[in-house]
Amino acid sequence: MLSRSNAVILSFATLGMVVWFLGGALTNLSDAVLIGVLILVGVVAPQLLNEYLDDRDAD
Repeated sequence: MLSRSNAVILSFATLGMVVWFLGGALTNLSDAVLIGVLILVGVVAPQLLNEYLDDRDAD
């Protein structure tokens, strides 16, 4: 069974890849900016959301 934490990570990683791909195809942003967006959406955002959800469940 897929845990909530893994589902959040998988969803955001997929979203990050889609944003990265579309950003590269549809805009003239540099690779550094696109990699930054990928890391922000695919790594940082799910960690923050999971921490928030864990704290909320603990209360």
